[in-house]
Amino acid sequence: MPAPTPLPQILVGRSFALQEASSSLSRRRSQATDLFTPSRGIRVPWGVDQPLEDILRPVLLVTPGAVASHATAARLWHISLPAWQQGELRLHITRPGTTTAAVRFGVVGHRLRLTGDEVCLAEGLPCTTPARTWLDLASVLTLDDLVAAGDSIICAHQRSFEPERPPLALPTALARTVAAHRGARGVATAREALQLLRVGSDSPPETLLRLELVRARLPEPELNVVIRDSLGKDVAWPDLAYRKYRIAIQYDGAHHLSPDQQESDARRDRGTMLAGWISITVTSALLEDVGYSGVVSMIRGALLSRGWNPSD
Repeated sequence: MPAPTPLPQILVGRSFALQEASSSLSRRRSQATDLFTPSRGIRVPWGVDQPLEDILRPVLLVTPGAVASHATAARLWHISLPAWQQGELRLHITRPGTTTAAVRFGVVGHRLRLTGDEVCLAEGLPCTTPARTWLDLASVLTLDDLVAAGDSIICAHQRSFEPERPPLALPTALARTVAAHRGARGVATAREALQLLRVGSDSPPETLLRLELVRARLPEPELNVVIRDSLGKDVAWPDLAYRKYRIAIQYDGAHHLSPDQQESDARRDRGTMLAGWISITVTSALLEDVGYSGVVSMIRGALLSRGWNPSD
């Protein structure tokens, strides 16, 4: 069998809707074996690894008026999601103001009442805003996962060793959105989660550890604390900190395994200890071994060693 003729350059290496290729692609070519059909009116080259926005773009093109929502919008915004949603293959889209949800293979269609300020662009594609996306996630996420997602939205940093990180949305924006949709699915969970959000958490494990510490009746740790040496130079920005007891808690994820990062972490920990602080490092391997309860016990012991009184 002869190899298919080359695709027009504008279509190479990406998903596309047949309607955008109608003038440059014959019907026979659109049915060639190097393309597969994930959904009607859409073609995808075999063996092409594409970013989410390239997969989503033709789906929105063939669904007029639709916007990305729920987990798909969260992925566009890089909002923290649990693993089961990060790897979901289906796309979530909403057609605002319609009575019927989109029906298409590989798509989860939703019906939502969206106001004009709850839709914007992310990666050049129409989707729900971070605040509205968070409210919609409340219908499917656990409380803790919703708090982690919210923390990732409101997270903001201005550190000496990295570019400033602005928030995707302010806590007040999330609160306004929740207040505007009293009857939305999951709104009760969203209201509860609002009270638990804190600015400065970089990752879900940091959020989950903070929640576990509070539930264990330990003092709530601070975020965005800076530790300085005797000359006033920044030496560490702990993920969680007890300033009063001079205890720093770091969650070191997978990117901390590189040799350069490990050396940087060692300097950080030395500086922390020289400044008179206890440094506690938490890793995924440690959590796997002892669980959050074991880590909480370690931190409780450190607090007691620094004079914390559980009866205070």
